[in-house]
Formats: sequence, structure tokens, C-alpha cells
Amino acid sequence: MAASAIGTLALGTAALLDLGPFATRDPAGLEVADSLEDCREAGLDRGQRCDSGADIETINLWRSDDATLALELKLTEAPDLGSGLEWTAEFFVDAANAYTEGGVICRLSNVEEGALPGPEAVSYALDPNTVPREAIEAGACNGRLDGRSTRFFIDMNGQPEEAEFRLIGLVRLEYPDDPNSLGSDDDFLVRTSLAELRR
Repeated sequence: MAASAIGTLALGTAALLDLGPFATRDPAGLEVADSLEDCREAGLDRGQRCDSGADIETINLWRSDDATLALELKLTEAPDLGSGLEWTAEFFVDAANAYTEGGVICRLSNVEEGALPGPEAVSYALDPNTVPREAIEAGACNGRLDGRSTRFFIDMNGQPEEAEFRLIGLVRLEYPDDPNSLGSDDDFLVRTSLAELRR
């Protein structure tokens, strides 16, 4: 896979939606909010809980071709998918694409509504402009889990080269059958533009 620019970062910054004065851009033009072991208890803005398979170690972003953006979330450990463990990686990209009026939600999860957690993670592309969220064609966003590497390929047709866009999301791990364990969340924010990734 050819990539014109690849950024790999794992750095501590201010709050997720406000990068603050300590955020920096790397040479590939990425601005990233994430740091090791900054997980929280699932669904809560407190606690320092990083279950195996939930902590993001690095974030890699590149253009796999002119109209496709690739994102890799490298975890510190691979999740042990199976019965009793719900694992999900999900994010919103506020960029133009060929499938919605604006933006797309990408989800990779071993959880399906009404079913028990499975041993494999399945990829979904969702329309953020619908309530409840409606699934759209897989070409909008394809994801896969390979060990501790979570990769997504996102359609960016129509996105202006110089316009900044964001990816806002999280990796969540929960144990629905264990009331004593809430699991953990690790969220992230990336800001960049297609032009920055081309340099």
C-alpha cells in the first residue's frame, strides 16, 4: 500500500475537544489528542482504568490513494474477543464523502444488537445525519482488527484538499455479564487536512 505521508503519534495534550497550547503538529501535519494509559472507566469521565485491548498506543493516518483515507489505531494489547467481552472502536469523520450529506461514522465491533458478543469484529458505516443511525454502504468506511492493529479505510470523495477535518472517537471495552467491572474507554481526536497528509 503506497502512502504519501504517514504520521505516528502518541502524545499527551489537553482535553479531547480542545487541544490547547501543548498540542503540536508533526511533520505529516497531524494534530493528535491521545496519550498512553489515559483510559477511563467505560461511560464515565473518571477513573484510570485501561483494560487489555482498550488502550490506544499510537495513531497512524495516511492517504492510501487520492480519495481514501487510512487510519490505524495501534493498541497496547490485542482484545480477547469472545463471550462476555464487548469491544468496539468507533469514530466520526467530519469530512465530505460519496455516501452522506456530510461526515460518516465508522464502527468496528464484536457486538450486534440483540446478540451475544462474538469472536470476530464486524465493520459498519453509519450515517450521522439519521436518528437512529442508519447503516450505509460498506464503501463509506471499512474496518478490520488484526491482533492489536485496528485499521479503517474511509471514503473522502469531495473533501477539499486544504480544508481541515477531524476524527473524533474511542475504543471501548465492557463486560456486560460482570457487574463488578465497567470496562474502559480510550478516546482520541485527530485534526489534519488532505493537503497536509500529501506533504
